[in-house]
Amino acid sequence: MKKVTAIILASLMLFVMLAACAGSDTSGDTPPASGTTPAPASAPAATTAPEQSTTEDPVKTFDADRVIAIFTREDGSGTRDAFVSITGVGDDMYIEAVVQNETAQILTSVETNETGIGYVSVGSLSDSVKALSIDGVLPSNETIMDGTYSLQRPFLVAVTDEKKSDPLVQDFIDFMLSVEGQELAARRTTKALDNPAAYSSSGLSGVIKVGGSTSVEPLMQLMREAYIALNPDVEIEISGGGSGTGINEATEGVLDIGMSSRELRPAEKEKLTDIAIALDGVAVIVNAVNPINELSLEQVREIFVGEITRWKQLS
Repeated sequence: MKKVTAIILASLMLFVMLAACAGSDTSGDTPPASGTTPAPASAPAATTAPEQSTTEDPVKTFDADRVIAIFTREDGSGTRDAFVSITGVGDDMYIEAVVQNETAQILTSVETNETGIGYVSVGSLSDSVKALSIDGVLPSNETIMDGTYSLQRPFLVAVTDEKKSDPLVQDFIDFMLSVEGQELAARRTTKALDNPAAYSSSGLSGVIKVGGSTSVEPLMQLMREAYIALNPDVEIEISGGGSGTGINEATEGVLDIGMSSRELRPAEKEKLTDIAIALDGVAVIVNAVNPINELSLEQVREIFVGEITRWKQLS
């Protein structure tokens, strides 16, 4: 009995001592969890050093050792016809060249491929690609008009004698060759006439079907809008398909007017009358990051026939 009483008294004394120790902690802080080390109260807030930009100039990092990606138009394209004729490529287009059926496809292909090269109508150029100087001359209205830019050709409309005798078709052609029409030509590319006559509204009505060259098409859309504004009872339907399509369908009577960005061949001239409505250049284009700014006409030929296959061969 005495032994039990002693144990109880000892337990009570231990409890009192532990309670006293707990009451003596006046810091008001919660003890850290087991296994952790509290950060000093005076430790400064962590700071993050500013990130250094790692973006490099894509022009300076252009890899000239890569293979040149060549983009060309399809057979029957007036732009291709003019390009291969003037540059001397002829029928020797490089077998690895990727064929595209529209101007827009050439622009997109070169814009999205750093090693790409192609050619388009000057009137279709956009800021998404870079036009090169050819033998030191950039394509422009002035250099096309004065002949110093060598890669140039006419924009034509082609009609049969039967269609040309239609008063509405002839009136639209008259508009394209007028002061008003040639101002539109100068806006897109280069006018064909120095002293055109003024145009007066005809008051005619009806439908005109026009089709062919996708290079001429943007200019024809401008012509259409301006003509219809003066002749609201006229409808003009415009389709693409390329110069070859325009010439063939004009010959067959499917179209009232065919659009061509190349000269008509002798056999085609036997059935059609061709009329120049504007002058245009063929711009050689590369990707915006390509450091090349100029090529000679001979270098252009060498690239498109596969004699030059890497950009470093031009440096």
